[in-house]
Amino acid sequence: MIAIAGTIGTGLFLGSGGALVKGGPVGMWLGYTFMGIAVGMMMTTLGEMSCFAPNVGGFIEMTTKYFDPALGFMCGVNYILQAGFGIPTELAAIAILFSYWDTNAKHAAIYIIVFLVLTVLVNIIGVKWYGEIEFVFACLKVAMLVGLMLFGLIADLGGIPPKHEYIGGRYWREEPFNDNFRGVKPVELSRFLGFWGVFTQAAFSYSAIESVASLAGEAHNPRKTLRMAVRTVFYRIAGIYILATLIIGLVVSQHSPELKSAMANGHGTAGASPFVVVAKQMGVKVLPHIVNAVVITSALSSGNEQTYAFSRSLMAMARNGQAPKIFLATSKLGIPWAGVALSAAFACLGFLSAGSSGAAQAFTWLQNLSALSCLVSWAAICLSFTRFMRACKVQGVDRKKFVFRGWGQPYMAWFCFFFFTTILVFNGFAAFIPTFNVSDFFASYVTVPVVLISFVGWKIAKKTKMPRLEDIDLSNGPKEALVGTRYDPNSPNYEARYAGNSQYA
Repeated sequence: MIAIAGTIGTGLFLGSGGALVKGGPVGMWLGYTFMGIAVGMMMTTLGEMSCFAPNVGGFIEMTTKYFDPALGFMCGVNYILQAGFGIPTELAAIAILFSYWDTNAKHAAIYIIVFLVLTVLVNIIGVKWYGEIEFVFACLKVAMLVGLMLFGLIADLGGIPPKHEYIGGRYWREEPFNDNFRGVKPVELSRFLGFWGVFTQAAFSYSAIESVASLAGEAHNPRKTLRMAVRTVFYRIAGIYILATLIIGLVVSQHSPELKSAMANGHGTAGASPFVVVAKQMGVKVLPHIVNAVVITSALSSGNEQTYAFSRSLMAMARNGQAPKIFLATSKLGIPWAGVALSAAFACLGFLSAGSSGAAQAFTWLQNLSALSCLVSWAAICLSFTRFMRACKVQGVDRKKFVFRGWGQPYMAWFCFFFFTTILVFNGFAAFIPTFNVSDFFASYVTVPVVLISFVGWKIAKKTKMPRLEDIDLSNGPKEALVGTRYDPNSPNYEARYAGNSQYA
């Protein structure tokens, strides 16, 4: 439920309007569907590694252990950027959402301060209370989404008084894709570019789904918990997004004036949220206010999850000698207070929304940065899994005995790696249309040199090497999977040097 609470946020409630304008109803739905399928494949690789050897550091420790310490450092830096940019993104979204009621731009900073304090408080009161609060947020968001999807379906069928306007599949038939994406010709190219532009928005919407692995080290009976979580979280989240974007495309036109304004001004205000737009169109006056209020709690919930991921990632890096030891310090409740404090400093980027560019432009930039960091993380997870799988084969560890085993591997992992990498490389095409835009280009590619420099720099400075497959330590796997291998004390192949590492030896 924590992963659901963290993933369902402003990417769907606020940013999906921009995806509709870019790709049209069918282009948006296909973009979210394809990205959801790829993310689901990635989650099976992450789930298998996490269930095999649960840890607090999540995939950061996995990439360090199975691929190369330099890749682990790069993933740590990247994930910190992903979560670090994600927190102010949610704060900027909150400023946008409050602008629906309060049009005074000077008050944006006040709302950011209030919700920044709330985010820090939730993350220092202990994991138990954090989990309870996020569970409530998740239930609230899922309940509202189900209600909104039912409302949208009824509206599409003409069941909302007083207009009783029947829409049906009108918008899908009239213009399923964007036939005029930034004036590009011919129409076929315009449609493809609009569809491709949805992927970045979809990636941001699915971001933080990988955080379920970071919860393993603090969960009771982590292997059982993770197995259930990985099997259910993706289907719930992907199902929600695919159904929600389907219904949005049915009831809201890509030519809606509010959505056009959102695209022109960097997602505009909360009035451009597709759910608010459809409520206005149907003449339901109170619903936009209810939706706006719940979406604000949604943004707060996502910010809480990003803060949690940020602090735990720093702790994992510090444990691996990749970050200052101060980030290992914890409070009496086990909270890594130094990491939470640094996340609050990153959150101050949210005050960009109170500047001359406004909350909308800040939200757009920060959203792009967070989405790109997310793609890097997912690609690294898939790449590390290929090494993990080969190590199991070389060392005689039977994957059929695993608590959770991904299907179609390693082909799915390689497919996802190239899929995420391709989107990362070509995501900035819009910065060149119709003329070159420096700020859009910067937001599209600033993550790439940062992660490359961190990888190369750490590899040169520490002289790291990719471990041989036979030397990768698999001693923390489940006992039934290690029977007969060198990690099993009863096996003639047992190597005593792993006795101190294995909880089963």
